[in-house]
Amino acid sequence: MYSAVLRTCAAFVFLFLAAIFLSAQNSAEKLLQHDQANEDRVWLAVEEQPRGQLRIEPIATVEENQLTPIQTSCVSYEQAPEDLSAKYLQSGTKYSLLFGGAPIGEGQIGEQNRASGTASLTYSGPQKLRGQIRALATNAQPGDFRVASREPANAEQRASALALAREVFGQHGVPEVLLPKVRAEYVTRTYLAPSPQPSLIGSFSLDTGDNDELVHHLFFIASQPDEKLQPELLWIHLSENPTDEEVLRLVDHADLLRNGQDEVVVKLVSVETQSHRYVIFRRTRDGAHWEQLFKTEPLGCSS
Repeated sequence: MYSAVLRTCAAFVFLFLAAIFLSAQNSAEKLLQHDQANEDRVWLAVEEQPRGQLRIEPIATVEENQLTPIQTSCVSYEQAPEDLSAKYLQSGTKYSLLFGGAPIGEGQIGEQNRASGTASLTYSGPQKLRGQIRALATNAQPGDFRVASREPANAEQRASALALAREVFGQHGVPEVLLPKVRAEYVTRTYLAPSPQPSLIGSFSLDTGDNDELVHHLFFIASQPDEKLQPELLWIHLSENPTDEEVLRLVDHADLLRNGQDEVVVKLVSVETQSHRYVIFRRTRDGAHWEQLFKTEPLGCSS
């Protein structure tokens, strides 16, 4: 009987200690989840630099479904607040890379360039990032994303996009004799969530010739609900002098705010100030157009 009592007591002690252990384990897991949830979600742009090296640059953090800029203006003479870009560019930091809203592997920060707020990036995944093909990077969990849908436009799609670009330039007063000079710099076909229909995103340029040395630029997001390609977002810059040139280039698209809707990230480059901004667009409520959601200060003056 005495041994039975001992066994019963031992059982109660075991259950008591097990309950304490499980409680402590659950508390630790909840604390870790809480820390991960409160960690700043950051989005960065990735693109190729000369000699094939990749460069990464912070764009914004996400706080309470709001995009917050990270870097300060590189052209302001006023006292600027603390620039937080270095926080996200520490050597050895790893980020998930996305292309067309889907994960394409992991990249690791190399040497940081504090003057320009950028860093080198090592990436050996399957997607080739070169020239006009850029990507996004984030510290968010890759499980939130979907299968990639972005691909180069085929010959027919590219021709359709080029015809629309020439039409838009003509509508903005460019003489008809110059329209054959419009050149497609980059056209991609992709799906912008939550739309089930594909979109074409394109960048186009028009060099007017040797007389005035003007280069005009056009960027659009377009879809084809019927037989004709229709622009949903349209940006055009007609240069007034050779230094007035501005160009808008696609970085990529992704669900930045985790609300089921893709935002489109672009890079606005100014020849005059030798700087750039990142601009983010989102769909309007009617689902047929786009509006500006976010824009950084001018960046990269030293790069």
